[in-house]
Amino acid sequence: MKHVKTTAAIMAIVATGFTPGTQAATIVIDDINFGAASVLRDIDNNREFLRLDLTMGYGYNGVLAESGAGGIFEGWGVASAADMDALGVSAGITHGSTDVAQIALVEGMRDWFCPTGTCVNLSSTHEYARGLVSDAGPFYDSGEPSLLAFSMGRRFNVTPEEVDFRTSGFGAYSHTNEEIWMVRPSAVPVPAAVWLFSSGLVGLIGIARRKSA
Repeated sequence: MKHVKTTAAIMAIVATGFTPGTQAATIVIDDINFGAASVLRDIDNNREFLRLDLTMGYGYNGVLAESGAGGIFEGWGVASAADMDALGVSAGITHGSTDVAQIALVEGMRDWFCPTGTCVNLSSTHEYARGLVSDAGPFYDSGEPSLLAFSMGRRFNVTPEEVDFRTSGFGAYSHTNEEIWMVRPSAVPVPAAVWLFSSGLVGLIGIARRKSA
């Protein structure tokens, strides 16, 4: 998929986030380079996460190569396991939970990060979105030590089913086409109310100066 080269991030809030159950601490937004509903903002931690399918085909080294000035992922970095864990806290998700609402929520996040037909992974025990994280450095086809991966989804070979939201070991795969969790600081615009307050304050200062002249 070809993306427009990154310029200043200009975003618009989408009316609704992923379903089911958009959480107060997370919201889906648009990005000028990656399109509608391409970024998830973690309000509690002032971080934004790129939809996972948008990194398909690049691999860990590929996204690093495109993270510099003028690159497709300029302004983004590879998320750490701590970034992903913090997102789970904001969204109200606990690994291993058997709560049906939490399972529905993590599956909603999984399906947002990996839209139908993209990067959802299915094993004999789990169904999840998996992407590499930054904690262990690059992973090479030559057999050098593997990265860690972060997974979100559900574990269905147990009763009751469980939330799968965790960092785990990663190996025995080529790094070339693996998805990568990407994060950047939030660029939160100053609310209109702040501008109104500021303009009003400037006006009061002007009046006070005229009176004292």
